Amino acid sequence: MSTTPSRNPFHELGLAVSATPGEIVRQGEERVELAESDEAARAARRAVTELNTHPRDRARYELLEVPDTDYSDEAWERFARRNRRNPVDLDALAGSAQPLRVTDFDLRAVVGLLLDDLLTPPAVDIGPAVRNAPEPPVFGPPPLEVRDVVFG
Repeated sequence: MSTTPSRNPFHELGLAVSATPGEIVRQGEERVELAESDEAARAARRAVTELNTHPRDRARYELLEVPDTDYSDEAWERFARRNRRNPVDLDALAGSAQPLRVTDFDLRAVVGLLLDDLLTPPAVDIGPAVRNAPEPPVFGPPPLEVRDVVFG
């Protein structure tokens, strides 16, 4: 098994967060067919399963995705073919990049997701408590009442 962490399923499939379940399945099948290794095919299947069968995970990936992310990178591929040598000064590029701002994310949705997790009660298994319920103590016959003494 690989020790590398799994990628975002949208990144794995090269899809936008607005992709429909049908598009996700089609892209996943294509990735599985074109996979160069079993691990790549498993990663594509995992991405499809995670996005189509786990709505909370999909919502989390949608919320944490950087806005306007495009995984197709067609413009970059054309640029790389034209310029075989790397013309990019990575240090200058990193220095000129703007950090993400609070307004780049939908904080209301993030907080809502966190609150949903916090306010959802955990599943409770009461079976052991019912099977091991304490029995009331037995002290003998019930105590006498006044009418038992007076009327015999």
